[in-house]
Amino acid sequence: MKQNFLVWSAMVGVAFSTSWATVFTPLATDIHEPDGIYYQDPATMLRVDLRTVIGQGPCVVGDYSGCTLEDVNNDTNKYDDFKPEIKVHFQSDDFPDDGKVSNATLRLRGGASRLEDLKSYRIKLDSKHDLWRGERKLQINKHLSDLTRIKNKLSFDLMRDIPNLPSLRTQFVHMYLDNQDYGLFTHVENVGKEYLLRRGFHKHSNVYKAYHLDFKLHSSLALDANGHPLNQKAFDYILEQKRGKDSKKLLEMLNALNNPNNNFQQDVLAKYFNENNLLTWEAVNILMGNTDVTTSNFYIFNPKGEDTFYFLPWDYDSTWGYDWQPTIVQGGFVPGKRYRGPFNFWATEIGRRYLSQPGNLNKLKLAVEEIKNNYLTPAKIEALTNSYYNLVYPILHQSPDLDYLDSNQPTEELIFQEYNSIYSQLASTVETNYQNFLKDLNSPMPFHMDTPYIEGDEIVFEWEPAVDLQGDDVTYDLEISTSYNFEPSQIKFTAKNLATNSFRTKWMLPKGDYYFRVIARDSANPQENWQNSFEEYYDKVADHTAYGVDDFHVDFDGIPVSNNIVIDGQSDDWQGKLTFIDANDITTPNVVDWRFGGSLQDSNRLYLAYVNDDTINADKFWAWHIFIDNKDSTTEGYFGYDYLLEGANLYRYAGDGESWAWQFISTIPHALNGSFVEFALDKASIDNATNFEFLFYGSNAYLDTATPADIMFSN
Repeated sequence: MKQNFLVWSAMVGVAFSTSWATVFTPLATDIHEPDGIYYQDPATMLRVDLRTVIGQGPCVVGDYSGCTLEDVNNDTNKYDDFKPEIKVHFQSDDFPDDGKVSNATLRLRGGASRLEDLKSYRIKLDSKHDLWRGERKLQINKHLSDLTRIKNKLSFDLMRDIPNLPSLRTQFVHMYLDNQDYGLFTHVENVGKEYLLRRGFHKHSNVYKAYHLDFKLHSSLALDANGHPLNQKAFDYILEQKRGKDSKKLLEMLNALNNPNNNFQQDVLAKYFNENNLLTWEAVNILMGNTDVTTSNFYIFNPKGEDTFYFLPWDYDSTWGYDWQPTIVQGGFVPGKRYRGPFNFWATEIGRRYLSQPGNLNKLKLAVEEIKNNYLTPAKIEALTNSYYNLVYPILHQSPDLDYLDSNQPTEELIFQEYNSIYSQLASTVETNYQNFLKDLNSPMPFHMDTPYIEGDEIVFEWEPAVDLQGDDVTYDLEISTSYNFEPSQIKFTAKNLATNSFRTKWMLPKGDYYFRVIARDSANPQENWQNSFEEYYDKVADHTAYGVDDFHVDFDGIPVSNNIVIDGQSDDWQGKLTFIDANDITTPNVVDWRFGGSLQDSNRLYLAYVNDDTINADKFWAWHIFIDNKDSTTEGYFGYDYLLEGANLYRYAGDGESWAWQFISTIPHALNGSFVEFALDKASIDNATNFEFLFYGSNAYLDTATPADIMFSN
């Protein structure tokens, strides 16, 4: 029984008290689970035996009488109308053979997991009375992306003791289908009629499973006069109604939530949500490190006849260090803080409005601390993982599970070394997630970027302002790259320390496909307190996702044909124009060793190019310096030089003539190809100068070599 701090349950009318201070204020709508709803036995492995019963007839929408197990396994599209299921005979250690030919049906379950080689299944008993442990639907899940195969059970077992957040019954299952070993599964309780009745709620209460629920108003959620969706498929794409028939209360809640003129505390939070449930749900996700819970993988529950909507947990595969797992990192899942802490919550309208209220971020911090210290302790986690190990480990050593463990190690021995290493770290994961939460707490919130657009010869970037809940000023860094990974050599333009959420500049790069990102930084600690956008770019060919990145296309060359110069990394258009010559040859390869250089200009731009003696090190491009003196200016500059092009980054001198003090302006459009590089500088960034002197300088000490510096002057 969850009786750890003062809770009032309108359902059963019982109060409990505790000795420790708590951030949770008792509310009349607090949700409470009665005694005895969870399996009372210790962790066990239950054997389940299924036998398929294949009938005669078609296997088509509406008539699945002739469907086979193969048809079931090929049901990879959750959203089409074809949902094949077959008759089976079910028995288990605690559900003896009833002598019937068939007593259940089998179908595929899940979303993305349908595409996996090993499937997850739903077993539905034919009888409404002869149930398995009081349950008619068994959801047995494979959890292939979880190397340990215990994270869901661990999560739900821990939640059993956490107040304000109903958990789910779980059971390890070793399943045999037609006498073939199908390996390890985890049964997770179905949130349906039996779930509701077991907890004392009306069986027709509203239960929704979220798939793309951002808590905004969408036309897909439109209802008729009876509260039924006008377009069922569109409605189910956002959230699927598992129980209940009338969704008018849902639409009422969403209208109140999305009305910016109402009082959030009174008209939304107190009326339609339970703050203790809201805080607990978010705190548990933070501490368990749930990276896949932004707008999906949870339920919302609205008891029949009541206003309140509760969050219910579901699917904890992507937790407990999921994004640290070697195969996940190798596959490109490195999303950073955007998927941590309160930032997932901010992606929803309820999360954004709740966290925007003064003091609520601190409430969340206190809730996280309280739950960590009292319910998710290392000792408690380790006790559970120890109880699972000898049940799970032997099954994973045999097919089919052995063949599909999520590891990139080449041998079975190394796979299980990695398995044991990850398994042993689970007890410390909550503390790691907590420290990340504290570290990220002062960062700005994520935001959305708009698609860039062209006006005349300018390109315009706009994005949503990034909110800093501490009230610090926020600045933005904008970068344009020819690669979605933003390798230094591929970044073609940068504008830093922007004070507004828009930027426009003349387009100075060749036509083609580009990627851009905006990084928000707060003024208190810009190096630590940063945030990227919600956008994600997915490369289907490489099966790689870049986070905080979006793509755009420009269909004209921004660099004018003046002087026949095009910034494309090809030196042909500079033939005869590289008039600066350096006769000093340095024999050490891959160092700063100027060979030729040149400059040209038109009314708008200054073009620079040079050839190094060997390949230019793109990772240490900053070692190649070009000092630029505006001869029209009377300012002193750094030993007479007003600007510095360090690699592709342009700086303005801000010192006293001798001190090294430079102010960043922007990254200059450029193209680097082997030993050749060319640049185009907008003259507006260099005071519209027309007369220049250049000093090409590079100290090879920057490259950790003893090779002397190389110098080339303009002439």
